[in-house]
Amino acid sequence: MKKFVVAVLLLISFSSCYITRAYRHRKFELKELHKFSSDTLYRSPKPYFYPYANKPNEKLTAFLDTNLLNTYSYSFLVIKNDSILYEKYFDGLDKATLIPSFSVAKSFVSTLVGIALEEGKIKNLHEPITNYIPFLLKNDQRFADITIQHLLDMRSGIKSMEEYSNPFSDVLKLGFTKNMMGKLKHLKIETTPGKFDYKSVNTQLLALIVEKATGIKIQEYILEKLWYPLGMETTAIWNTDSKKHKVVRAFCCINATTKDFAKLGSFMLHKGKWNGQQIISTNWIESIVHGDTLRKYDGYKNQWWASNTSEYFTDSLKAVQFASANDGAKQFVYTAKDGKNYFGVACKQIPYYAEGILGQFIYIDPRKNIVVLRLGHYWKHPKHNEVRFIKQVATMID
Repeated sequence: MKKFVVAVLLLISFSSCYITRAYRHRKFELKELHKFSSDTLYRSPKPYFYPYANKPNEKLTAFLDTNLLNTYSYSFLVIKNDSILYEKYFDGLDKATLIPSFSVAKSFVSTLVGIALEEGKIKNLHEPITNYIPFLLKNDQRFADITIQHLLDMRSGIKSMEEYSNPFSDVLKLGFTKNMMGKLKHLKIETTPGKFDYKSVNTQLLALIVEKATGIKIQEYILEKLWYPLGMETTAIWNTDSKKHKVVRAFCCINATTKDFAKLGSFMLHKGKWNGQQIISTNWIESIVHGDTLRKYDGYKNQWWASNTSEYFTDSLKAVQFASANDGAKQFVYTAKDGKNYFGVACKQIPYYAEGILGQFIYIDPRKNIVVLRLGHYWKHPKHNEVRFIKQVATMID
């Protein structure tokens, strides 16, 4: 009880601080987007519009129309061979509605890091982050041991609490502070870099590195290097810390339309080429999404998640059939703790995705040439979690 009273007194005493804003907007409702400071991401001068598939998939449509009811989804989009197979919006929303990305934004930022690297603005990914953010050395000389790659792979060892239900969490401070740089200047080290520990502050620092390397704001860099080349058809916004500072909340908070988010997935599927332009090298994409790479990094690489790094079967014949349908697949046997054998297949090409906290997904399956998007609030379904549901959708597509 005493702790509760102290918390209430703090809320009252600091009515203008991030804690009050975090509590007020704790439900992350779509209608509250306009209440936050933001910068504009203007539509592309040459927008790209996805065509619709000539032949609808009636089985897929019936399944989705039935199973997406009451799942708190805002939109659901399925694209195969760059054509729309399924598109639906809920609760009065439509194709022009700006929807929050939350941590899907991280995958945009990591792509900008890759572009800056290929332009020579960033020398290499194994540079100390202090080459670009020297003020961190004032806090702790060990910041020089952290590389850009450590940030990309969430292995920096920086101290930061990533708990969205805790009003004093560091991630909420970053999400609601009016002075982002003030927070970054007080960062501390928790552990030696190398161990995976998902923390949004890593992405915020990546954005700062891009700005220091290129000499321009990241919201300007994304327009030039990604937003316009991808052919974004609708003007979007990226939330900032305040109207005065205009530091974007890089680890989250790009708000765009469903089909414009899909273009990041299509661009990845086409190995860095989209709308007639090679935006980033094929090597960059392959260095992230190759099955062996994602397995080596425990299913997380450069701010992208692996859906399943290997497939497992109880029937050896099914494993053989699956392997024969996937070029370069490797078979193995896995023995569980109960002594039961499973027949595994490790593929070169595996599904991967960008994910946001409320169940935002850009899911990419290169084996089927599909991109699946689910945007919305906390996912609710009686049988499936989000990834299993999307994976089932993928299996229904020839």
